[in-house]
Amino acid sequence: MTLYRVQLRDAAVQALIAAETLVGANVLANRSLPLPIAKLPAILVTAPRDQGTTTGRNQPGFTRVTTLAIRGQLCGTSPEQVAMDLDQLAEQIELAIMLDVGLQAMITQVTSLNTELIVNSETREHTGEVRMLFGLEYIEYYPPAGTPLTEVTGQMQANGNPDFADMQVPLTLN
Repeated sequence: MTLYRVQLRDAAVQALIAAETLVGANVLANRSLPLPIAKLPAILVTAPRDQGTTTGRNQPGFTRVTTLAIRGQLCGTSPEQVAMDLDQLAEQIELAIMLDVGLQAMITQVTSLNTELIVNSETREHTGEVRMLFGLEYIEYYPPAGTPLTEVTGQMQANGNPDFADMQVPLTLN
């Protein structure tokens, strides 16, 4: 069974590739940093954090929020150009995640969105990075252990008669 946060991460990768952002298909999951200049532009996607809050004292269930961390990196000829490209990439990433029907169907809501832009001109290359954190909420129930209940059977007694009636009730899941 694949963890649901991994399924969310993979769906985000597919949404970003389908959106045809500035990085094209160079969208990577769980890649280590830093990326060499030759590999830019690129988007890195991870799901490093997951928090669950119980739904109550019943079958184990949680309202969970997975943090989807997205880092878009690029380089350019000037700090101004890098800043403009970062703004465009940030918008493309946000729209790709927020408007992807498949990804949005997997969650109940986006609880938070944080964006940070960084331009670096300390080296010969002007580089930039957009860091985005999305809180993706979903509800998860754990199935009970054992064989699933499919029917209830029994025998009823009346006035000492042990063969009064039998019963069989099939259970249907609607």
